[in-house]
Amino acid sequence: MSPGSLATPQMVTLTGYVRIFSSGTDSAGVKVQVFTENNPKTPDGSFDATNPLGSYTTSMTDASDPIDTTWDTHGCPNGCSYRQYTIPNVPTETPLVIRTSDATGSGMWGTIYEYNVYFPNASLTAADGGAPGATYDATAVAADDPGVVAGSVGQAPDATRGMLAGEVHDCGDVRLAGATVGTTVPPQGPLYYSTSDEGNPLLDQTARVTSELSLFAGINLPTGQPIRVTAIGDDPAASGKFLMLGTYVVQMYPGALTTLSLRGRRPWQL
Repeated sequence: MSPGSLATPQMVTLTGYVRIFSSGTDSAGVKVQVFTENNPKTPDGSFDATNPLGSYTTSMTDASDPIDTTWDTHGCPNGCSYRQYTIPNVPTETPLVIRTSDATGSGMWGTIYEYNVYFPNASLTAADGGAPGATYDATAVAADDPGVVAGSVGQAPDATRGMLAGEVHDCGDVRLAGATVGTTVPPQGPLYYSTSDEGNPLLDQTARVTSELSLFAGINLPTGQPIRVTAIGDDPAASGKFLMLGTYVVQMYPGALTTLSLRGRRPWQL
């Protein structure tokens, strides 16, 4: 499927909820920042980390942020409190990186760099009669969770390296089972895939392709260099042949988690 072509960027307000990667019930005290990638045509995964397009910190009080309590994941019997963020002047038709980090000063949250974030003009929606805007749910991670995930397969995080996690989707944004993921720079150990348990998707050391949850992970990849992540799967139109499901260039950051969802080609990947 053709990804189309890039249209003229618009500056819009980005809103969404900060959901939680694993443990925790309330995304209070998370800083959300949006950045523009440097080189989409010749990608190297870099961006100016000192110059965010905008920033928002979810509050530590119930009254300050709209809260979505309808989520019932992570063992929240009364619903998790996922707090809303709002960042104005975010460009559409532009490859973006969203960073979430700790704003509490207590080390409650780890740092996530989420790549392959993109808002086409056609996706904009107007809320309550206002100007069209973009919506996207960012993700926060509890500071200890990457270590727990690595420990589940007998590894320990290296604070000088980064971890990789992601999903494989088709062009319609549906999660894909049976995909194989590779990286141009290998992690320490194999690339892992998750189990099919939606409520507790642990890494499966025997899996060689994605499950129905489409999740993959790599532990302790080197920082400061471009790493291309590519997913392939069986081509339904040609038996015995493979189809590229998506590819993207990212970077790792010391002690942090880099995430992305592969969703087919993007318009700048023609």
